[in-house]
Amino acid sequence: MSETPVSATDAELVRLLAQTATGDVASFARVYDATSAAAFGLAVRVTGDRDLAEDVLQKAFASVWTDAQRYSARRTPPRTWILAIAHRHAVERLRATRAEAPGASAVHEPNRTAASHRQLRKLPDDQERAVALAYLGGYTQPEIAAMTEAPLSTVKSLTRSALDQLRDAARPVTAAITLPLTGSFPIQPPPTGAVA
Repeated sequence: MSETPVSATDAELVRLLAQTATGDVASFARVYDATSAAAFGLAVRVTGDRDLAEDVLQKAFASVWTDAQRYSARRTPPRTWILAIAHRHAVERLRATRAEAPGASAVHEPNRTAASHRQLRKLPDDQERAVALAYLGGYTQPEIAAMTEAPLSTVKSLTRSALDQLRDAARPVTAAITLPLTGSFPIQPPPTGAVA
């Protein structure tokens, strides 16, 4: 596998996921190649730890393999679906790590760059807090609503607005992303019928 991400359109990913749902390993490999860099980057941001992120990536793509037949292009774009799976596994891994070592959660505090700090600081305080808790802290929107004593609809609105602003301000990544896995096909899908 190349260390640079392989591009694929949403239409291609929809087709590849449909073929993955039938057990086509080659299609699954192409989905992995096209989306694993973004999924790994998300896992690193949520967990703050490359080793944990590698575990998350493995579990997330095992879920993509086993759940491909449930994917619906009408409900969500393929990249969004895959990144949501990666985010869910990252949050679960982060929570498990926190539960294993209470009081040591600061060890897995996410690595935030100066650029991301600047962009977050440009947001209104309530939006900055919602995004930080969700994507850097690993909390769900209902948990954030409980923590901030705000209605869930307000938390959702704040998060969406903040993410829209951050997306507009984001620059494309120009540096190569080194994935932690080697070989032409790093993740072997579980045997058909196996549960991830």
